[in-house]
Amino acid sequence: MAHIEIKQIPFALSMLPFFGLGIAFPATIQDWLHGRLMPGDAWTLLGGLVFVGGWEWAIIYSVRSKKRLGKERLLGRQLSSWYWAPPIAFTVGLVCGLIFIPT
Repeated sequence: MAHIEIKQIPFALSMLPFFGLGIAFPATIQDWLHGRLMPGDAWTLLGGLVFVGGWEWAIIYSVRSKKRLGKERLLGRQLSSWYWAPPIAFTVGLVCGLIFIPT
């Protein structure tokens, strides 16, 4: 069983937008290909992409400012882990989304 320490919870929660976008992406593309994408869906997808892009920018900005200050951690995690974690969270979400497509 996986064990997450209390100090790791903010890091895990900050990866949820990337995971959620990865899960939603395959179903949205499938709807678009079949002509089922409504205008409201497109606006929601655009809003989600803007949100996740802003979230990634905020993470990178925070990491760079911590580096300039000479600190090694952000929310209890090494600064380098903030660079690789969002793409991995998105990829895991994408795989989960692809698994749920046939159902």
